[in-house]
Amino acid sequence: MTHRRYGILGLGNRIEQDEALGALVIERFRDDPTLMGRLPAPDTVELIDGGTVGLGLMPYLTGLDGLLVVDVINNNREPGELIDLDGLDVIRKDVVMSVHDLGAGELLGALYVMEQWPRRVRVIGLEPKFIGLGLELTPPVAAALPGLIQELLRYLAEWQREDGAAG
Repeated sequence: MTHRRYGILGLGNRIEQDEALGALVIERFRDDPTLMGRLPAPDTVELIDGGTVGLGLMPYLTGLDGLLVVDVINNNREPGELIDLDGLDVIRKDVVMSVHDLGAGELLGALYVMEQWPRRVRVIGLEPKFIGLGLELTPPVAAALPGLIQELLRYLAEWQREDGAAG
């Protein structure tokens, strides 16, 4: 069987309240191993804390069978609302992502142009309430975090089953 690889890429700035979402999701997965234990093949998932880095993340994202990008997504919805997008929509600029949109868009665009696009790409995030100096998520975003994590696990489990990656 071919070795499968999946990635969760968390983007964000840890000192700008809701902008820290992606980094906090990666931290939550690292701090609570029972989350990955719910997957058929937890060892196939790589956790990538991307911060606000752009093209420097390319080596970590090539050759993936599935990539989940986690970020806040400014889409004029209610704060804390879950937003789930196909990765191709992001590089087409059909949506506006957070403060570091340019980095995420460039990164995904570069993967596409260099023919390193993972087999599946989803960009999943929450509508922010506030992006500014602060170390805690706002209440509506913090309250929506468990649902976001469940959605990530759902995609990973589905992809692993489809690929026969279950251990």
